[in-house]
Amino acid sequence: MRKTGEVQGEGRVAEEAARWFARLQGEAATGDDWLAFERWLQSSPAHAQAYEQLEGLWIDLEYAPVVRDLGGRPVAAARRRTSARRPSRAPTRRGWLAAGAVAASLAVALGLGVSLGSRTTAQTFQTAPGETREVALTDGTRIRLNAASTVSVSLDRDARRVRMADAEAVFDVAHDEKRPFLIAVGDRQVRVVGTEFNLKNRAGLVDLTVRRGIVEVRPADAPQAAPTRVTVGQELRHTAGEPGSIVQPADTDQAFAWTAGQLIYRDQPLSDVAADLSRRFATPVRTADARTAALRFSGVLVTDDETAVLRRLSAYAPVTVERTEAGVVLHHR
Repeated sequence: MRKTGEVQGEGRVAEEAARWFARLQGEAATGDDWLAFERWLQSSPAHAQAYEQLEGLWIDLEYAPVVRDLGGRPVAAARRRTSARRPSRAPTRRGWLAAGAVAASLAVALGLGVSLGSRTTAQTFQTAPGETREVALTDGTRIRLNAASTVSVSLDRDARRVRMADAEAVFDVAHDEKRPFLIAVGDRQVRVVGTEFNLKNRAGLVDLTVRRGIVEVRPADAPQAAPTRVTVGQELRHTAGEPGSIVQPADTDQAFAWTAGQLIYRDQPLSDVAADLSRRFATPVRTADARTAALRFSGVLVTDDETAVLRRLSAYAPVTVERTEAGVVLHHR
């Protein structure tokens, strides 16, 4: 374990490197500045190491990561020039993007011993029953969460990683061949580069429907295994613990209907309808018994209002609606 003084010393050197980095990017940098910088650089191996590390991070990253200051606020995020090359130590460095805030942020991270080349802190997004939410990630990806859903996202240097608990979401993934988009869902790993799909993980059943692009699915414990590929207009269904998956033609309108405030069913058990309504609205909905749960239902429910939806359901299906202190109970009529 490093001593406190060593950590503080590294932090001080990293801050000095950041100040030099920012100072030398401006047009006001003089020849005297460059001479002073060279003297600072040569005065200690730690100085050269800190500056090289800072410089390397800036050049090599496709996107400068969002680094948060000690108050939790985003300091800066900038994309490097696509033509950037490692320059020699000469005034031509001034041709780089001005990056004082980013450099300072990187220095803080380096001083705290954080490796920006590996993992970032995961951020969790959650919706309550009756709530939907759209999330825009810094890489351009958009995630639309259905009600009662939880996902955690980590945008790392080598990959973009998501952990999906009990949830349903539409992913519109920004194309980035260098950083695949990996989703851990149940006992499966979903891998994409840039595509749009609906992914649902409920009660041990994973259901994936692709509207654009190609999605690869593998066992989570065998990421090098040959993938099952799901393409436009196809659906993959997998039950946790089962060795394989079913890929079949899909009704994409049905899978994505919830984003437009609709629930579409084609010969599905009423228990599925009750579970969906429990998530869509704040009031829990359940079936009274196994006989009611097994009723098959086909139809479109517009989820504009809880009372109206239940009234339509009782008109379409042979059920009655009972309201109790614990919620709504559906009875076979």
